Amino acid sequence: MPIPAERRDLLGARSKAHLPAEDPLSWVPRLITKANSLWLKATYPFEKFGRGVSIHYSCEIRRNCVHKIRIEDSVTLRQDVWLNVPIIPDGSEPVIIIGRGSRVGRRSVITAINQIRLGENVLLAPDVFITDHNHNYFDVNVPILEQGLTSGGRIIIEENCWFGYCSMVVAGKNDIVIARNSVIGAHSIVTESCPPYCVMAGNPAKVIKRFDTASGKWLDCQASRSAHAG
Repeated sequence: MPIPAERRDLLGARSKAHLPAEDPLSWVPRLITKANSLWLKATYPFEKFGRGVSIHYSCEIRRNCVHKIRIEDSVTLRQDVWLNVPIIPDGSEPVIIIGRGSRVGRRSVITAINQIRLGENVLLAPDVFITDHNHNYFDVNVPILEQGLTSGGRIIIEENCWFGYCSMVVAGKNDIVIARNSVIGAHSIVTESCPPYCVMAGNPAKVIKRFDTASGKWLDCQASRSAHAG
């Protein structure tokens, strides 16, 4: 027998009434994060620091490189995010650009010497690593830490992309473009560009699904490759 609407409303009210209240101490880190965001905006010479930006107080951003960092409106950086510019290039163009509404998950790292650009509403899960360069290791007689960095390339991540937990993008040689509305699977390592409306996964990451605009359906690229191989 169906439960009357009035009864369902009452049950819902009772269940919500028994939920534990939020810990009042949870407001302390929120207030510190708010104060940190205001302090960064007021005292750090960012190339741009938009409105409604939230940067957790545990994030690492060196003051001497923030003139190469542009943060658009409504961006959120969670706990322990690291924005790094190890070599500051000449010119006025920013090296790290985080587009409006993007959210960078906790412990994620963005390190750039060329340019890494996140478009609008990009979502990074925790522990995502994005770098537009790498360490040189070609001379086996010299410690790697003394061999400097590769020249790398630019990384462009277009709007509405989603990066899964512990995924990586490494531009060791060439430019990489992750086109709009694409998904990078958890623990994947991306070393090449991704078309729009696709899912990439694996090491190295390959396109495993793509959205077909004509049919309005997601197509399995792995099945298609297997069929051609057979």
